[in-house]
Amino acid sequence: MSTLSLAAASTAGLAVAEGAGDAADAEGFGPSPTGERTVQPLKNECTTGEPQDLCRNIGVTDGWYEGDTIKFLYTQNFFCDPTVSSGAPSKCEAGATYNNVPPGTTSDKFTDPLYIPVPLFKPGPKKLQCPANVPCVDHPTTIDLSRLASALKMPASALKNTELPGHDHIITDRNNDRPEWWPVFVVGVTDPGSFAEIQAGKSFDTITKLAADPKSGVTKPIPTNTFLFFQTLPGTNSGMPSGGVDAGNGGTQNMRDTALLGTGAALAVSGVGALIISRRRTSSFRRI
Repeated sequence: MSTLSLAAASTAGLAVAEGAGDAADAEGFGPSPTGERTVQPLKNECTTGEPQDLCRNIGVTDGWYEGDTIKFLYTQNFFCDPTVSSGAPSKCEAGATYNNVPPGTTSDKFTDPLYIPVPLFKPGPKKLQCPANVPCVDHPTTIDLSRLASALKMPASALKNTELPGHDHIITDRNNDRPEWWPVFVVGVTDPGSFAEIQAGKSFDTITKLAADPKSGVTKPIPTNTFLFFQTLPGTNSGMPSGGVDAGNGGTQNMRDTALLGTGAALAVSGVGALIISRRRTSSFRRI
């Protein structure tokens, strides 16, 4: 908790969630789609606001990588390690790291970190990659923030089941545009100027620089028990030609419905390209 220096104003935008429908199952996975009616997820921009039953857990958001805006293709719902206590239906929390990686993934060597800058001031930014108060594809809609109660200057009981705050996404490795699980790290930002600098810099280096300044209002990355499953799309500011969507590294063995991956690949690149299973033996985790 000592890494946080959030002001009382940082509680702006946090709301208690009621009746949220993202209850994780016993293994910690977010709910699978149950509806019979579907849409073409990418054609209909299944990013935010669309019911997951229509999108079938497939959709796209923006993200940032080394100063560029790129696309993330999601093909499976979130995972939150159920061995870490959480008061939210999603079983997700911030403030404690996970004990276990998602089933089917043998080690966090086969993951890469996802950093989510969260504005903790009011009024918030006009544009966020995942705005507050609307569902973002394959993200939990609720989270337990009670471990951050002293920093947020709120009672822990009021933070056990809050709506997922609006946020942006930053990665430090593209994993060769292959899908994998990404553990989530929260970066709290209480200063509007610092948040604007992060949005302009679009990189983890910008976060590192700001977090080193105690007056910036930017925290060091805060661990969570939450993982998202996605891949970066080829041809989106990657310096690489567009091509087949590869499956690898994180592996498809930990997907609840591997058919979703094939569906997502077909939607993204019209079915071109083979599925290649591979694993990287190094980790791109960067500490500050």
